[in-house]
Order: sequence, then C-alpha cells, then structure tokens
Amino acid sequence: MASSASTSGTATNVMLAIFEKKTTQIDLYRPLRNYIAFNYSEREAQNLEDDLQTVKQLRSDLERQPDPSLTTRRDLLQNYYKALCLVETRFPISPDKDHINNITFVWHDAFKNKQKASQQNIHLEKAAVLFNLGAVYSQIGLSYDRATVDGRRLASHAFIASAGAFAILRDNAATKASIGSSTTVDLSVECAGMLERLMLAQAQECVFENTIAKGSTPGVCAKISRQAGLYYEEALAACNVPPLNQHFDRAGSHTCKACYRYGLELHEKEEIAEEIARLKSGISALSEAKKSTKGAAAQILDAISKLEANLNRNLERAVKENDRVYLMRVPSPSSLPPLPAFSMVKPLR
Repeated sequence: MASSASTSGTATNVMLAIFEKKTTQIDLYRPLRNYIAFNYSEREAQNLEDDLQTVKQLRSDLERQPDPSLTTRRDLLQNYYKALCLVETRFPISPDKDHINNITFVWHDAFKNKQKASQQNIHLEKAAVLFNLGAVYSQIGLSYDRATVDGRRLASHAFIASAGAFAILRDNAATKASIGSSTTVDLSVECAGMLERLMLAQAQECVFENTIAKGSTPGVCAKISRQAGLYYEEALAACNVPPLNQHFDRAGSHTCKACYRYGLELHEKEEIAEEIARLKSGISALSEAKKSTKGAAAQILDAISKLEANLNRNLERAVKENDRVYLMRVPSPSSLPPLPAFSMVKPLR
C-alpha cells in the first residue's frame, strides 16, 4: 500500500492507496478464435477478427508495466472489464472438455505477492480487474493535493469510485471467482468489503476536511467526523491481512475529533456538563489510539499531539467555568448516548 499526507492546516491525516495485483502473460486470441472457428465457422471467426484483436491488445496492455498516467490505466481497466463481460456471454471458459479449457488466468495477491491463484475461469480475471480498478481509483485519490478545497473534493470523488469498484467485487465477482476454486485473500468477499469501507472512510474524511475549511458549525463537523470514524471502525473490524491490521487506529482518531468538535457546539449552547464528559471521552479514546502509534508517520504523530493539546485545553477551560459559574453535575462518559453521525458518501457503481 502507498500512503500520502497533506501538510495543510486542515488536512493532516495520512491516507492510503492500494497497489495493483500482478498477472502473468497469456494468449486469449488463439483459443478464442479456434473455439469460434470450430463451433461456428471460419467465416464467423473472420468476422470477429477486429473484436478478437481488441481483446488481445487490451490484455497485452494490462500485462505491461503500469502506465505512469493513472487515468490511462483506469480507462484500460474499464475497457477490458467491459470486454470480459461480452466474452463471458458468448464463450465459455472453464476446465470442461467442451469449453475453452486451454486458458489459465494467474494473478498474484496484492498484499502478499508470493501467493497466487490460477484458474481456468473468467470470473478470476474479472475479479482481479475489478480489484485493480479500485486500486487505481485509490491511487488517483491519493494523487490530488489535499491542501486545497478542490483537491479534497476530487480526492473524495476518486475514493468513492474506488469504493464502488470494491463493492461490485464484494457483491458479485468475488463470490463467483471462489466457487469451486481457491483464490487469494485479497479477492475474498471479506477483503473487498474491508477495502470498500476504507475508501468510504477516506472519502468522508475529505468531506470532513472541507467542512472545516468552509467554517461549518462544530455540530456538523462532529457528525461528519464521527461517520468517518465509523467507516474506519468497520474497515478495521473486517481487516484480517497485512498491512492494514498493523495500521494506526484511525477510527479512534476520528472519535476524538468528533468529541472535540461536538464539545465546541456544546460550549456554544452552554451545555458545559456534557461538554466536559465528551472531552474526557475524547481524551480517553485518544489515549487508547496512541498505543497503536509506534512507527507511525510523523504527520500522524503531529496531528495526534495537536488534537490532544486542543482537547486538554478545552477541558481545562470547561472545568474552570463549571466550577465558577455553572456548577453542573458532570455525567459519566459511559452514560452518554453515541455521538451523532452523518454520512456524506456512498459507493459509486
């Protein structure tokens, strides 16, 4: 996985992009053409020559080193996936003796490259292409400058598109690719679902950063931040393979931010008792999150330090005001209802 961080005052968090899966060279043209000529006619094979050459070229382009242009790579994957969908409807590829049984697709695990899956099954090819499409969209999202409003907006759109690709993989291709054959973990339903939630979390985080930049109310910021935290929690709960299971607990970070932002709103409403409880809850969550920061990027550690300072400063202020003016009974943080959350993103399919 690749990571990137913005150095702006608004965007301080590191975000992740997924590396593509690697494949091996195969010949699609000859087996497909032979099948058409044998089962239909040589004339039909000649009529489909342009289409066969297109599929051959798309697969050849896919096998080469990734194009430095991410948008070119995205377009290639989209076009090849559409071509595979057409091939699937007309030409059966499987070990069956009456099918095209001399094509073996081989794909390596994106996270553990030494592991690979080999199948005479077009569903593996489609699943791998969908995975790589989600990966490229995540790389596109990472490429934008999140120090700007437009950069964060474009990054959010790319992460949403990435989530959409992983959602399609989870709901369709992953299951079909695993029927009767073994696949690598990265193409499992669980991994696809985890990556979908991770991309939604990053898209929501971009929205959160723009919400702060626009000067939205603390209450709105708190809800959006809390939803980002929920998406991260779901991703972390489903994460069973490296490197995400060793990544810094981003969900805890967003819970702290939500407490901080919601505390600002409570202060404006003079609801000091709940503000104190929420700030204490945020500090406690941050304390837990810090246990997972060993070896984390400098940007993450800096963001944690700033958030911790803000939480402690506001808690000290609220406690003093309550002692001198409001004299309210502070509830236990455990007795508080869950922070309100509001999702601003959904997978783009």
